[in-house]
Amino acid sequence: MKETVLKYGAISGLIMAVLLFTSIPLAPTLGFNTVGMVLFTGKIAAFIPIYFGIRSFRQTVGGGMLTFWKGFNIGILIVVLASVFYALSWIILYYWVSPDFPDKYFQDFITQLKSHGALAKDITDAQTQFDESKKVLTNPLINAAYAFTDPLEFGIILTLIFTAILRKKPPTLELSNLN
Repeated sequence: MKETVLKYGAISGLIMAVLLFTSIPLAPTLGFNTVGMVLFTGKIAAFIPIYFGIRSFRQTVGGGMLTFWKGFNIGILIVVLASVFYALSWIILYYWVSPDFPDKYFQDFITQLKSHGALAKDITDAQTQFDESKKVLTNPLINAAYAFTDPLEFGIILTLIFTAILRKKPPTLELSNLN
């Protein structure tokens, strides 16, 4: 199980890391909404290795059989490993590669609020929330915790779906067939 989790978790995590490292620096140029959609779609695509990891375990270790809970455990461990890659990538980007990203993102957000006719109070409230968030995220451990939990929702949902598809119970022996 360990080899399967490490292999497919690393594949998934590397996909997420590459996705972050290519999209975040380009966000001011491509547009924050566009990059947001790319990241959303990319996170889902990056979790496709969960399916292959569970299937590989079923075929190689399980002898073609897999209980729901065993498949779920494998999938969740893959998700956790991939989320660690994602969080580490985010921390590197946030503090060293694109430290101005939050400010640029917020400025884009304010521009959109203004273009949609937001009231001055709404903009002031948004500024206050941004300043509070930025203050909290200066702590790398809290920032990493937020980043770690970001892809978990998708990973858990996809793990449930993939495990339901791939589970295969061993055949049961029916006593009526023995007569």
